[in-house]
Amino acid sequence: MVRHSVHALRGRDLSLWAAGLTFFSLLAGIPLLIVALRGGAVLAGGDAVRSAAADLVAALPDAHDGQGGIPRLVDAALTCSWVVVLVALVPATFYGEGLRRGMRQLAGSPVGRMAGWKGRLGFLPVVALGPVFVTLLVATAPAVRPLYTGPLPGPVWAVIATFHVTWLVVSTVLSLVYTVYSPSGIPATTTIAAGFGTGAVVAGFLHGFLVFLAIPVDWATPFAGVAVAGTGVALALWLYLLHVLVLLGYRVALSAHAVRG
Repeated sequence: MVRHSVHALRGRDLSLWAAGLTFFSLLAGIPLLIVALRGGAVLAGGDAVRSAAADLVAALPDAHDGQGGIPRLVDAALTCSWVVVLVALVPATFYGEGLRRGMRQLAGSPVGRMAGWKGRLGFLPVVALGPVFVTLLVATAPAVRPLYTGPLPGPVWAVIATFHVTWLVVSTVLSLVYTVYSPSGIPATTTIAAGFGTGAVVAGFLHGFLVFLAIPVDWATPFAGVAVAGTGVALALWLYLLHVLVLLGYRVALSAHAVRG
């Protein structure tokens, strides 16, 4: 299966496909969070969402400032009108278009007509799950924050707990994405197995991002001290690497199906 995956990727531009998917994720990321946070406020209450966001900020490493951006985003999502939330649904679904295009190219299948609309409509189930995931964050954040900020072995238990929560959330999303956007008729058992396997790697990668945040390196140095540029490029780079993992996981699913056949 590994040999089949390597052979299938030989001479093909995985980096370009991951970069294209990253572009779509940058378009969709903030609108998707706005919809998820507003829906989470409906399910769990606005004060609970604000408190969970505060717990998240308190648990982040101090080497880079996360105190301002997250609370501002939460306040914007919870105070904007429902018209704004509905408008945000449109760019939020662009992620689905990027996923469909990238996965079709990875499978060697034609993108097909109406690729954009099919990708966006296929992403609506993931958008609908967003408020549920926010509610899960609200439920777990108060218990995890003291572990992250306390003495050992608290942070170790916190990493174990958040890894498993993140793994379940990410794996659910990836299983759904791999199943919905698969152009090759792969059985659901294969796509779900690939989703949970890739989800474990992505969950670990996201925890690695916390380590990256703890490194006291000035991201703005290559950009003449412009902090916004340094932060934006650093986050885009990590999104790009994350999407490389997502596409590689789908390639393994394709190869597993081909080898079994």
